[in-house]
Amino acid sequence: MLGYPRKYGRNFARLPRPSRRICLSVSRAFHDIALSLVFYEFTICFGAWESYTDAGYIQGDKLEDERSSRSFDLLYHIIVDPHFASVIRDMEVHAYKVDGERRAFEIRECMHLNWNRTMRNLRPVPRLFGDCARLSAQSLLVHLARHGPQPTVAIIDSLARLCRSLRHLSVPMESLGDLPLERLNRVCSIGISTTSMDLDAEITDHSFSTKMCTTIQESLQTLEVPFRRPADIPAACLPNLTHLNLVLMKTFDGLERVLRGLPDLRLLSITTAGPLHQDAVYACVSSLQSDLPNLESFGVSDLDHTVLMDEAQILADFLRNRLSLRRVDYAVNIPTGCIGLFLEAIGTLKNLEVFHMAMLDQPLTQEFSVGLLSRLPSSLVAMSLSTDGHLTDRNALSQFWAYFTNLQYLYIRTWAETDITVDAIVEGSTTLELVGYNGRFYDVERRADQPLSLSPWSHRKLEFRNARDLGCEGWEWLMRYSSIVPEP
Repeated sequence: MLGYPRKYGRNFARLPRPSRRICLSVSRAFHDIALSLVFYEFTICFGAWESYTDAGYIQGDKLEDERSSRSFDLLYHIIVDPHFASVIRDMEVHAYKVDGERRAFEIRECMHLNWNRTMRNLRPVPRLFGDCARLSAQSLLVHLARHGPQPTVAIIDSLARLCRSLRHLSVPMESLGDLPLERLNRVCSIGISTTSMDLDAEITDHSFSTKMCTTIQESLQTLEVPFRRPADIPAACLPNLTHLNLVLMKTFDGLERVLRGLPDLRLLSITTAGPLHQDAVYACVSSLQSDLPNLESFGVSDLDHTVLMDEAQILADFLRNRLSLRRVDYAVNIPTGCIGLFLEAIGTLKNLEVFHMAMLDQPLTQEFSVGLLSRLPSSLVAMSLSTDGHLTDRNALSQFWAYFTNLQYLYIRTWAETDITVDAIVEGSTTLELVGYNGRFYDVERRADQPLSLSPWSHRKLEFRNARDLGCEGWEWLMRYSSIVPEP
């Protein structure tokens, strides 16, 4: 293979995934080139999410067995073939087999680490995770049934000892309080993998709460975990933190003091747990107008709250003329009377690339589109709009495609009933790659020089959507906590 030029690999990378798999069987040379492209990232399934969420799912037992068997075979192959393991960079785990009643894989026992037996000659799973990860894996994302088994201390210890290259880890929120995550001192990013959050969930102390985090975390740059209050954020132990997602914080008093202790912060995202916290949130935002000069991404999410005019003014003053800001995700209901003030500030963000706005009752009309386009940069890459207002004109958004020069992702959510189809949304687009419309995602292709929306994503793909599915990390951030509920 040393004689094959790198351009062959680049050409293979342009192939769709099914074609890459075919290349594995063409020849040894083709196999070696395609291997790293096909298995660069993969998902391990213990059981099936579909049958876990729907007890009446047709052939659910068969699907569980097929996915589990294929996953165990793949894990075994990773252990016995170091070359195969060396191409893997990202691994995702979906564990949804929790009944333990059938002769199929007893995932409940496995995940609770009752290792009195081996599975098909595999080593125990804690060691298995280490063997998989120490060779090359850089990212591990774990999705587990909410009321099922959770990651354990043994797994974290194994990753800490053997996983020298692991840089990104996501675990279910419910497991945070039991895991010694501070032992993963080479990891750059730690977050939660919960696909839908319980706003009333109890927040417990964890490895990165002030009372438990006592050592400097030099490597940690991204933190996405819940805290009860700002005083629980150990800013002094996080000297290199640049990305902070505050999830379900119960009180915000004193948050501005903590954020001023993170001068290199480039991403700040706040997901609140109800309107009672809004006064403190906007007081914090107001006091930070001259702070956070390096901020590139800013998000606030609380769809139970409707913005007041004085809050819209505070937000506008905070955003105005922040030339470093490239992403804004404002998922708080904006009444029609406040939209103009908000968009006036957005219009000063000349480097904006990713934008979301939630509106209370604004109809999507051609007139609205004209006003929106007058404030947004034509170079916008991704945009999301949601409203309880109506969409009745199939040409309401048609002006987007004459204005935007590089809009690749668009999500439109109209909670009011509409007869407008996704084909009307994409009509006229030349750059669109992915469109989301009323709870469904569609890849977009061009045929005969016309945009065509393909079949909608499966519910499973929609539920576990990630950056590789969406094609861009910025788009994934925009959709991370969005409520994507398909219409019947």
